[in-house]
Amino acid sequence: MGSKLCAVVLLSVANALTSQAHAQSLEPLSVDRGPGAEDCPDALSLETRIAVIRGRAAVEGHASYAVSFSHTADTFTAVIHGSVNGESQRVLEGRGLNCAALAQATAVTLALLFDSEVESTPPETQKQETPPPPAPKDEHLLADPILLAVRERPVHIDSTVSLGVAGLVGVLRPLSPAFTGELGLQVASWRMGLGVLWNPPQALALDPGTVHESLIGGTARTCLALARASSGWRFDFCTGLFAGVMTAQASGFTRNERRVRTWLAIPFELSLAQLSGPVGWEVSASALGSVVHEDFSIDGLGPAYASPRVGGMLSLRAVGLLSW
Repeated sequence: MGSKLCAVVLLSVANALTSQAHAQSLEPLSVDRGPGAEDCPDALSLETRIAVIRGRAAVEGHASYAVSFSHTADTFTAVIHGSVNGESQRVLEGRGLNCAALAQATAVTLALLFDSEVESTPPETQKQETPPPPAPKDEHLLADPILLAVRERPVHIDSTVSLGVAGLVGVLRPLSPAFTGELGLQVASWRMGLGVLWNPPQALALDPGTVHESLIGGTARTCLALARASSGWRFDFCTGLFAGVMTAQASGFTRNERRVRTWLAIPFELSLAQLSGPVGWEVSASALGSVVHEDFSIDGLGPAYASPRVGGMLSLRAVGLLSW
């Protein structure tokens, strides 16, 4: 009799342990969060989302699911493993600053999986539904977008400072040296800047004397890249406005006067630049269409230099960049 009682006790303990192990194996949802994916939901948070979506208080069922969240440089990934045949899995990916959108998409997917399991279960085996739990006050779970967010690349802005030398063609004389300086901004394909242009005094012989002419003015340029590369190379078309004053001082004549004239020109420029490092360079060729220009002349002798309506400028600049 004692041996029979002992056998019954041992059998009861074995059944209890088996039932407990079976219950643990049917844990409906488990979550693993890899490095970088710590802000993705844990099992309890994910079950709460699923319950709100399904309108049910629990996600228990015959099938169980394991969710693995991971994060790479710019992508969050959720892998859902099912226990139906041991091989079923679904992969969800999303790009964004956080895991919120992917978490909601994962919850919706799991809610559909649990619902499909309930629909396929005979009515007599389905559990009595309980009222849904109240929605959390601090989170609007249903308001989260299901569409996965795409991270937008921020606008990259560079400040530019340039100094250079230039050759003016057909302005004060057939060819004269000049100096340039400019402060500007570079945003993607666009560049713009404000600068200065100075042509030192040029001595123009006009028997029996000499005329010394000089030019100083301001420049405003805007450039659009016709082609550019990630290595910093860019080929631009530029235009804008050059405005300044031209000064002439006569010497060796009966009347040695000093005169000032307004100079206004529109540049049409092609530029090749390499702007990859803290200091780059730019070489350009411009056609200068004169809008306002008047030649200096001596009574009875004519102009010291008769400039054409369209001049030109060749320039070479060193360009410093400061990224924001």
